[in-house]
Amino acid sequence: MLPTNPYSMRFKLYLRPLRDRQPLLFNYQYPLQSWLYGLLRQADEAYATFLHQTGYSPAQSTKSFKHFTFSSLHIPRMDRIRPGDTYMTIRSEICTVVLSFYVEEAAEHFIVGLFQDQRLSLYNHEHQADFVVERVETLPTDTTWMGTTTATFRTLSPMIVADKHNGLDQYLRPDDEAFAGLFALNLVDKYRSIAPNALPEMDAHLAERLVRFRLLTEPERLKVRKMKVKENKDAETKVVGYHNFQFELTAPAELLEVGYLGGFGRFSSMGNGCCEVMGSG
Repeated sequence: MLPTNPYSMRFKLYLRPLRDRQPLLFNYQYPLQSWLYGLLRQADEAYATFLHQTGYSPAQSTKSFKHFTFSSLHIPRMDRIRPGDTYMTIRSEICTVVLSFYVEEAAEHFIVGLFQDQRLSLYNHEHQADFVVERVETLPTDTTWMGTTTATFRTLSPMIVADKHNGLDQYLRPDDEAFAGLFALNLVDKYRSIAPNALPEMDAHLAERLVRFRLLTEPERLKVRKMKVKENKDAETKVVGYHNFQFELTAPAELLEVGYLGGFGRFSSMGNGCCEVMGSG
């Protein structure tokens, strides 16, 4: 069942750095995700624990999805990054990040007031950058595309799609011939995790017939980003995502909305697969 008001689940946070020239670690997604979980726990501890430890799973599957995502930090101004640097130096007075949620409970608890004036620290054992949430904006959404079966999207954070070979993940470029089918399968599984009786279990080839992906950006313009994610508190995984591209999707409207609000591809709740709509029809 779709949320009754999905547009209220997409926010932009305006973050004011507390000092000039703060060092921001490249791999900031995990501490940012942890901060989001902490805020959710203030609103509903049981729900936050469910998301963090369990999540939503398709029937007869070990896969699990959180159904939220966030964009890369938009930092208008920073010092030039040099070879060997392990951080970026922030010079902007304001940075922004988009947060997006699909599941209705998240919309009820992640209210604008929960973010306002919150402090955010993104750090590891070497670098720390501190911010305060100066403003929260509920993003207006072009509702004309909702309910349609074809839409064009642009990435706001890296997208991760992988194929498994000999038990190891092989991360795929969007122009790889296997990308579309695995992208489609991930989206189908995400929808099945919240609507278990709506679609049957399927493989990548069958999913690709239901969800058609078309890359609209020239392959040489794709940008790669390597990062670390934590699938649980003990396991750290190195992954590879691609961004700076637009793509067209043709699929049932419900699946498009799941991907738009909850993220496309893998590791969405760790700040991957966040996209904006560029057009429809």
